[in-house]
Amino acid sequence: MGWSGGLEESRRLQELYAHFTDEELQAAADQGYQLTDIAQQSLQTEILSRGLRIQLKDAPSTSFDDTTDFDPSGLDLVVAHRVWDISEARQVKGILDDARIPSYLGPDNLENVEDFKSSFENGIDLKVRNVDNQFALQALSKSLPPQTEGYDDYTAVCPKCHSEEIVFHDLDVSQHPGSAFDAKFNWSCDACGYRWKDDGIEAQA
Repeated sequence: MGWSGGLEESRRLQELYAHFTDEELQAAADQGYQLTDIAQQSLQTEILSRGLRIQLKDAPSTSFDDTTDFDPSGLDLVVAHRVWDISEARQVKGILDDARIPSYLGPDNLENVEDFKSSFENGIDLKVRNVDNQFALQALSKSLPPQTEGYDDYTAVCPKCHSEEIVFHDLDVSQHPGSAFDAKFNWSCDACGYRWKDDGIEAQA
């Protein structure tokens, strides 16, 4: 990543962490060993600005209870993506795994896609922890082809001035607190300053 790209990523992460609650910052810090150097620096900056006594972990915890099995249903999970067949499930799960974002498939919150034996007819939810949903969205948006109907070619633009200098900020889950899949996208335009929210990108043929 070049110098300008590093600055842009740092700014994006600082804006992201600024919207985190103290509890979400703690959860992110607990996974600090999985973050990039830029993400660690941005997270630490936000923690210090709030005067919190939170330390970023540089290694996973080795303590565990052999008498209890891990149950993902106890986590604060939200829907990051909906998959429609086993191939798509493998692809999306692989992207999240590569980004070191834990994800869970279907109503039973399966960690292994191959363990899912039911039908994909109505779509199956792939969930992540609420604290990870912004990172999951970014990882998937960079790796999955855009889902557009009726357009062979498209360009993401500002709906007001049609500039391509648009910036994704975060998800508005206020209307659907349990599902990032049904949330609105918050955007802004660097060219004209316009802010808006929608179900995805604005496309222009």
